[in-house]
Amino acid sequence: MSSTPSFATHLAGLDPVKLGAVLRARPDVLVEPLPRGFEQLAQRLTDARSLSRALTELDRDSLQVGVAVALLPGPVTADRLATLLGVPRDAMHAVVDGLFARGLAWPVPAATGGEGGEGGEGGESILGEPAIRLPAPLHSHWSEPFAEIDTATQLASAALVEDVRTAVRALGEDPTGLRKPELVALFARLLADSVRVAVLVAALPAPARELLTDLGSAVDNDLPFVLMLAEREQRAGPAAVRALIHAGLMLPVRGLAELPREVAVAVWITEHRGTLTGPPDVPRPAVDPAGVRSSAQAAAQDAVRTVAALLDEAATVPIAALKRGGIGGRERLRLAKRLSLPPADLPVWIDLTATAGLLIHDDAGYVPGPGFTAWREATPSRQWAPLALAWYVQEHAPSGRELDDERDIAPPLPIESEAGLLRGTLLRAADGGRSVRLTAENIDWFFPLDGYPDPLRAAVMAATIREAELLGVVAVDVLSELGEALRTSAADLADLAGPAAAFPSYRALTAAITTAATALGDRCAELLPESRPSLILQSDLTAVVSGPPTATMAQVLRAAAEPESRGAAGTWRFTPASVRAALDAGWTADELLDALRAMADHTPPQALEYLVADVARRHGHVRVRGLRSAILGDEPTTTELLHTRVLAKLHLARLAPTVLSSPEDLDTVLAELRRAGFYPVAEDATGTVIVPSSGRASSGPLTRHQKSASPPPAGSGRTRGAGGAPRRVTPEELVTRLLTDADEGVPPPSPLVRELAGLNDRLNDGELALLAEAVESRGDVVIAYRDKNGKRTVRRITINAMFGRWLDAWCHLRNDDREFAIANIQSISPAG
Repeated sequence: MSSTPSFATHLAGLDPVKLGAVLRARPDVLVEPLPRGFEQLAQRLTDARSLSRALTELDRDSLQVGVAVALLPGPVTADRLATLLGVPRDAMHAVVDGLFARGLAWPVPAATGGEGGEGGEGGESILGEPAIRLPAPLHSHWSEPFAEIDTATQLASAALVEDVRTAVRALGEDPTGLRKPELVALFARLLADSVRVAVLVAALPAPARELLTDLGSAVDNDLPFVLMLAEREQRAGPAAVRALIHAGLMLPVRGLAELPREVAVAVWITEHRGTLTGPPDVPRPAVDPAGVRSSAQAAAQDAVRTVAALLDEAATVPIAALKRGGIGGRERLRLAKRLSLPPADLPVWIDLTATAGLLIHDDAGYVPGPGFTAWREATPSRQWAPLALAWYVQEHAPSGRELDDERDIAPPLPIESEAGLLRGTLLRAADGGRSVRLTAENIDWFFPLDGYPDPLRAAVMAATIREAELLGVVAVDVLSELGEALRTSAADLADLAGPAAAFPSYRALTAAITTAATALGDRCAELLPESRPSLILQSDLTAVVSGPPTATMAQVLRAAAEPESRGAAGTWRFTPASVRAALDAGWTADELLDALRAMADHTPPQALEYLVADVARRHGHVRVRGLRSAILGDEPTTTELLHTRVLAKLHLARLAPTVLSSPEDLDTVLAELRRAGFYPVAEDATGTVIVPSSGRASSGPLTRHQKSASPPPAGSGRTRGAGGAPRRVTPEELVTRLLTDADEGVPPPSPLVRELAGLNDRLNDGELALLAEAVESRGDVVIAYRDKNGKRTVRRITINAMFGRWLDAWCHLRNDDREFAIANIQSISPAG
């Protein structure tokens, strides 16, 4: 029987509060289209991608208990696990209840627990205690390293009867008079007793115990068991193997010593006995709350001030971009010097502004995004909020950018990393005033599946803490009030980015950040109050700004002065070159001085007024006129050209009696002169006549290849599908809907669902409903797809139409239209 109905029955039997807790722990199911009924909810919760996300929040104790449930044969209960793993009963029940609360397991009550379940997922309860059952994909994943090891029954069936008889005798039973089928059954039953096997292992000589320990490590590290067995046997020597055979723990089969799966499981249990430690005892440092708040406020205000300076600079001069995208090292050094920033911190602000949509890439380079003006005029808390949220959902650590295929990736280009998952885990684990640094040192307990080697994990944690301090999320080694607000407010964004994300579009992510930033900013308004900046103009031609400068103040200072230092009090210096730059940009001396008088706390000093007046007096004495073409001829001809009315569009001007100028390009001037009846020829810069080429460039339509390489038009339906994030509901809303569906009955599948089911019998009801919804609404889904060559990929697609057994869709992975055979779709998930 399938595991899903049992899980669905369990979910349907939960009270609304407990069901809401499961949904809150698994927010990916809160995305429309919502599951209809508990059957579809169970299917969504046991989907491989949903389980993968849930595993990122699993601690080491929960992981070990889950693996033990998957490995142990027969019904597994919390009390049995407590005995085998040497853990107090209450502690084991707490871990198991945590798996239940996350929807990663469910209890099979005594009255209904006799189903067994495929792959040892469940079983009949013992003495009335419910058995623990796992979703089939999770059970297969956790038991996969042991799947290639033959069971005692399989090995004994293939072994010689005398070898089986010897093994049974070594295990403490009398095999006299038993035939082979009986011996095989007895051998398997004896090895299924993990306690008996543990006692035998403890009595082995040291080389034999070390051989089993090495094999257990090989399985833990997902190494091929058969190869590791051969290697460890060779290293341990024949004596170790003989000792295992004499103890009945290995069995000769076709001339080779084989280890039964039950023994490998017993060794794993023995190795992990007593290793469940509970959460690390991370101390709560004694800190002054007022000191934490003031430190966090200062850091957050400095972060906003730094980002404002970066975006103001990009608004004035676009930041140069590399051909392959990103901001190169030389340009970063220029920016760091210009903004008085440590070069190591600049990638943080570049990445965050890009993720928040405040910095975008166009033809000129990196420039402020469309939301920059509103952000620049917003309150400090609303300026800080999108930066903090962008940091929270970053997949990587901006100040510790890792290599991608051994190649540096310049910011703000994203890279694949699990640093974002570690970041979220750190903020969750440090909640309650725990030491952030000591929590980071124990992060492998809170997130054992991060996959980092110890040195790299430590580097990622150091970069994360540094970034948190820059933003004011962490101060004085604890999570600040700003950090607490961020952690709770960003929960709905956590599944939009990172390795476990639902492959959102850039527009969907920035839109979600903008929406969430409003609520977070309002929540933090008291922590980051708005303050009026002060501008003091000094006689040494410097300007001192205390507090974040306003947009107008920053505009004037950026135009007419050079930054010398930034911080709580920034310093700017007026120089002849900086004032000249302001006049070059269109300011007049009076306008500049009037603007400074309006913003400054005091009247500008005489030295500054003299500087501005002196530069203005000299400004413009030498003029440079821009031209693109020069027309040469004798004086009567140039005079005629100058007074020909049809040539007025060329804006001709006399530079000399025989020379005219025009701001139009060469080809335009030639064409207009010929149209007016003149016979010009073209010359290059040296005066040589230019002879046109006999060939001509093709002006025909784009080839098919060129068309397919072009991005979709901005107004196409694909962009609608790519940019909009699916609507999300609260756990309470979904609980209400599920209970309503249970009362009214789930409607029968639509004709489209039945048609899709006929084309693909691999998809379950929930997946078929997701696909049908996407076809009807031309929406987005994430599919696991196997092409005709057998290659499996995961893609986000926007469905345009369904014709026959094919889907016509826009593939976000290939950035092009693609056709997908419905029969080749392996699984479907929502694109939330």
